Amino acid sequence: MRNSYVSLDNHYYSVPKEYIGDTVELLYDGDTVEIYHKFRHITTHRRDDTPFTYSEKPSHKLPGVLHECRIRMDDIYRKAREIDPVVEEYIKLVAVAKKYPVQAVRSSDGILSLVERFGHDRVVLSCRIAIEFGMFGYNELESIPANRENEKYHVQMEGPAPELTPKHRNLRGKDYFNSKNINENDK
Repeated sequence: MRNSYVSLDNHYYSVPKEYIGDTVELLYDGDTVEIYHKFRHITTHRRDDTPFTYSEKPSHKLPGVLHECRIRMDDIYRKAREIDPVVEEYIKLVAVAKKYPVQAVRSSDGILSLVERFGHDRVVLSCRIAIEFGMFGYNELESIPANRENEKYHVQMEGPAPELTPKHRNLRGKDYFNSKNINENDK
């Protein structure tokens, strides 16, 4: 792949940058993944079946890409701090949860964009809820205010966090099952 990783069962293993764009062969068992180029051994990794995560060796990293990610993350932290310290804290936790720096940058950019979509207060409250429940990433954070888009949303900074039950038209609460909605045949 162009990012200096190869994929095995949706887990990504680093290869030295000089092999970007070349075809490599993987020889693996339950414990190790060996990577070869034209029958020449390149590297060995401990096998990891955690999907969509990365195993890397420091010698394989692309310094240009990592340097750009570090600079970008510093900018993201500054923007998050301007929104609210809770948003900065949340994005730092997301960066730790994402093992690959480019993923952290993409996820963090998406999180900052949620302020335009949902507003300052809703994003700050969503970050607090996500931290409390250990939900780290753009999709996880976006689902909190998105599930409340059509209902009147009141931000409470004190007291318990709002329930996380998704709200949509297919859910029926206790009011649906009152005596008016039950047919005589169903009794």
